[in-house]
This record gives sequence, structure tokens and C-alpha cells, in this order.
Amino acid sequence: MTTVIATNINLEDNARVIKALDSKIAELKELRDEKVAEVKEVMTKANVFELKAGMFTFKLQEITRNNVDTKALKTRYSEIYKALLKVTSYLKFEVV
Repeated sequence: MTTVIATNINLEDNARVIKALDSKIAELKELRDEKVAEVKEVMTKANVFELKAGMFTFKLQEITRNNVDTKALKTRYSEIYKALLKVTSYLKFEVV
């Protein structure tokens, strides 16, 4: 069954804009990652965790966090895993 929706919004134009912005975001993320890698390499070679550059300061921090190994928990303690399992759902939006 097809539903017809009347709107003043040009949905096809919106889809084009969204796709173009997604592409630009990916491009900018790639450029950012390259620049971050360059700075990290300089800091690593110099063995420093803080580096001043004009009015900016780069910082590297080691972060440690504790995570539950869910694969091992499922395998070894499946009953506990099932008892503590929390199911969530959400709506995923995408333009295809």
C-alpha cells in the first residue's frame, strides 16, 4: 500500500542536500584525521604529551576504561547475560 503525503517541502531537493552534506562531512573528517595524525606523529617522535603552537595547545592523554567482554560473558555465563540483557530500539534515518 502506498501512502500519498502532501507537503510544500521539496523532498527530492532535501535528499540531494543531505547527500551532498554527508559527502562533505566525510571529506572534512578525512582531512581532520590527516591533520591529527600529523600532529600526533610530531608529538610521539618528540615524546611529549603537551605541545604549544601559538595560541593553541595540543594534548595527548592516555585514557583507561573498563569494559565488559560481552562475547566471553555470553559464552561462559549465558544465563546471567540473558538475565541482564537490556533491549533498546530507535529509529534510524538515512537517505538511500
